[in-house]
Amino acid sequence: MKQRILVMNGQRLIENQIDGKWKTIKVTKAESLKGGIYNIFMAKDADKNEKSDGILVHFTNSELYLKTPFGFIKYDIPGDIKLPHIGSHISVSYVEDKLSIQNTTIKHTHRHTL
Repeated sequence: MKQRILVMNGQRLIENQIDGKWKTIKVTKAESLKGGIYNIFMAKDADKNEKSDGILVHFTNSELYLKTPFGFIKYDIPGDIKLPHIGSHISVSYVEDKLSIQNTTIKHTHRHTL
């Protein structure tokens, strides 16, 4: 099943593709997530040997989806982990086969060219 997140007008719509058409299954507040279409069905499974920095776009009881500069990454999560709010910039890694999530700040760089 394909799933995407549509963010507009301060709302976050969770949509599933059913019979070739997108159907809204849930609507929540967008929180700090920027407007746009997030095609989380294109997410790649996380590599346990790599650390990922990005924006938390969506989570379920068993998975979380992270938007990175390289695309979407899907992590399997245990039921006992506390997640930050949607739109948070986080760093996700595995430490001794346990998922570790830390809030991070976005680093802005300015480049001036002539």
